Amino acid sequence: MTGVTEQTRPRASVLRRVIVGVIIVSFGLAALGGIVVLLGAELGDPAWKVLGTTALVGAFSVAVLCCASLLGKRLQVIGLVGAVVALIAAVLSIIALWSQPSWEAELFWDVLWTTVAASVGLSFACLLLLLADRRQRVVRIGLIVTLALFALVFVLVVYPVWTDDAGGEAYSRTLGIASILAALGAIVVPVLSLLLRGRPDDAAPRPDALSPSTIARLEAEAARRGVTPDELVAELIWPATPPA
Repeated sequence: MTGVTEQTRPRASVLRRVIVGVIIVSFGLAALGGIVVLLGAELGDPAWKVLGTTALVGAFSVAVLCCASLLGKRLQVIGLVGAVVALIAAVLSIIALWSQPSWEAELFWDVLWTTVAASVGLSFACLLLLLADRRQRVVRIGLIVTLALFALVFVLVVYPVWTDDAGGEAYSRTLGIASILAALGAIVVPVLSLLLRGRPDDAAPRPDALSPSTIARLEAEAARRGVTPDELVAELIWPATPPA
């Protein structure tokens, strides 16, 4: 498993650099177009569309970067999915800006709003999932609860998009409360991970590491034999005289 992880990290690093490079180039071109428009004489409809494109490219570039932060991590597949969703949402948003499809094209608008909502949720989720390896129990519980709230908010937002059912007052109140709690968790969980760093839970041994009691026994046996712990381990693993 460790060998596979070590082989994956260089590829993830290259992929992350490619994504960042593409984002920089695309956003640079969009920004250049916006500057050219602002230096022009009039701000007509095409000019505002160029500026809107610049804003959309910048916003979704941030979303892709948030998702790309998981590349090379244990949950990098979620980051890849989030980056793809953000890219789809950006393309659909730019199409909507320039072609201005009719509101009767319900499927287009439903997919657009769904991908936009998913892009926002996955961006924040990917940033929080950087804390997935934290060992503090309160951080793990807070992370799970916050991600569940993100999922709930996404469902509540997308439901009326696809069903044309705006819901009642109770629905709106539930959406508001879930959104507030999700935003609270997105702030509190990272802060807790920083405040609790270095606590005993964070220093717990890895599942594949020697326990403190085993290390102490090795050191005691090495002291009894008058050798170092490394020499003792080498003698036990590679004995000078192989057994008959």
